[in-house]
Amino acid sequence: MQAWGRVIIQKFLYNTLLLSCLTLSVAYGGAPTPPTTAGAVTSVSELPPSSDLAEPVPQYRLEPRHRGISPQGTKVDSTLSFLWKTEPLNIGSYPASRSSPAVDETAIYIGADDGQLYALNREDGSTLWTFKTRRYEVEMAKKAKRERKARRAKKTKKVKKAKRARNYEYENHGIHGTPAFDHEYVYIGDYSGWMYALDKKTGWMKWEHKLGGSIGASPTLFEGKIFISVEYGKPDGRVFVLDAEDGEELYSTNYLGEHPHSSTSIDPGRGYMFVGANNGVFFCFDYVKKAEVWRYETGGAIKSTAAVTDDTVFITSWDRKIHAINIETGDLVFDYEIGGKSMSSPSYHNGRVYFGSHDGALYAVNALNGELVWKFDTGQGIISSPTIVQDADLVLIGSSNGRLYGLALKDGAELWRINFGSEITSVPVAVARSLLVNDQSGVVWRFDALPSADAESVR
Repeated sequence: MQAWGRVIIQKFLYNTLLLSCLTLSVAYGGAPTPPTTAGAVTSVSELPPSSDLAEPVPQYRLEPRHRGISPQGTKVDSTLSFLWKTEPLNIGSYPASRSSPAVDETAIYIGADDGQLYALNREDGSTLWTFKTRRYEVEMAKKAKRERKARRAKKTKKVKKAKRARNYEYENHGIHGTPAFDHEYVYIGDYSGWMYALDKKTGWMKWEHKLGGSIGASPTLFEGKIFISVEYGKPDGRVFVLDAEDGEELYSTNYLGEHPHSSTSIDPGRGYMFVGANNGVFFCFDYVKKAEVWRYETGGAIKSTAAVTDDTVFITSWDRKIHAINIETGDLVFDYEIGGKSMSSPSYHNGRVYFGSHDGALYAVNALNGELVWKFDTGQGIISSPTIVQDADLVLIGSSNGRLYGLALKDGAELWRINFGSEITSVPVAVARSLLVNDQSGVVWRFDALPSADAESVR
């Protein structure tokens, strides 16, 4: 395949600003607001050594079963110090879930809605390199056209039209998925239907593969294979399995009948993969035998990604339910009705399933019988998906109200919150003692947990 694309290597000269350390030691009900001043990358604390983020988060929700559990040893508690943030990476306001950070020993990889993939220095947030996908020029042209329409509408005093031009017409898509990486390469798809493999250190493109009309889902990486949901304009879609070495197609499913916004989840023991589509159908395929195993129909569009356990797979739907499905048979184990649609991907830990809803609540239900364990209301819709920090007995969830919450796994009690002032639709990433969040505007934030003795209480 012919190499294409421009890689811009940016040697970012970073000057540390000697400001006081903002520390968040937040009791129930507190709402500290991180600094929101515009500008380039800003550091407000002495940066920790590289070993503090050595544990990788190599793909969306950490691993191919997508259970949403942080790595062992992660300690993100109620004492958080703000370290740095980037300038906004997104250029549009399309109301969909955004790219989440993927983290290795040296870098944070994240996509933006202008079609660029960024590699950020994890210690100070500076840009190591950027890669412009084929979608980049499309998104920049859409942005320019939207701005011209807004200026014309403002000039003619058609305020409503100007607002519509800014918010609804020619919205930017670019990259919404979360990158996946192995030892050498990082993988991402764009909204023009191309899949890319890039050198982690330089951003040099090893291969690209045109798969379909658009890719909004995150790639799943397992045993040298890339599993990716691809959309077509009918609307329709398929799942592709690619060789990570050269991008060659190993298997593609039959057409699904609608767009698959859902990323692909894997059952490693059975060789199964799971994906949902906007027609409400949830599919199970055997990627070894290259055949459909079963399909299960929900009552609404599926936009979330499934969580896989030993015997059960969990998926949320716009039918206002979470569905627990037997992996072997495809039969319903239970469903639990909630107060709104859900596109929040469920997390599984110790016999409970956690997921959010458009009704603004985070739910915890018993994974065996679907009984409600607890419910926490944020007051505004949840598109984000929960992250379990098992060593801290904590669940993290972002809300459209611009806040990230740290809740007790046991009973959902609020332990702390951070107000970002921008919707949180991506998945928060906790690794070692660090918390990474990408807000809706594309500002990437890093916080670190500090010993309680070093912290000052901020209310």
